[in-house]
Amino acid sequence: MITIDDQLLVTDEMNAIVIGYTKKIVLKNLLMAFSFESKGHFQIVTDIIQRVNYYGTDTNPPKIELELSAYVWSFFRALKKEERTALFFWALNNKYLCYLDEFEYDNETFNESEFNRKFGRELAFKMYEPNDSGLIEDTLNELNNFLINFAAELDLSLIDEYTSEQILEEIDNYCL
Repeated sequence: MITIDDQLLVTDEMNAIVIGYTKKIVLKNLLMAFSFESKGHFQIVTDIIQRVNYYGTDTNPPKIELELSAYVWSFFRALKKEERTALFFWALNNKYLCYLDEFEYDNETFNESEFNRKFGRELAFKMYEPNDSGLIEDTLNELNNFLINFAAELDLSLIDEYTSEQILEEIDNYCL
């Protein structure tokens, strides 16, 4: 991070690097673990991706929704601090417009530089205090939605020798 006069500055280039790392490493690891379990030399399609795929964006029954949330939480807890931080940047990027709308709604009118400073501080607070700011919850929700959308892209109506290839291609598309 770059600091000037005790202000945290995240450049576009730094943000792009962190998001690229998140997609290529952290999210790819999540998708691989969500999609496959190893049995000897074989990769078997997991039950959880099949259930999420079957129920689609309506992850009912609630048991499936709870299972997916528990899966995401388990994955998140096992991450190193740097990987969590990268996911926080990813979630901030995904929810940026929502945060902007909330900030604009909750605050009076500022001039542009004052607005940028205060909104930047709000985003920095989310990064430095993910528990208190709700960023952890937002990140977990984004990960849940990410997995649901990923599973919905797949045709798992028939699991055969080509299914693994299809899943791996979709993982590559999601992690560009």
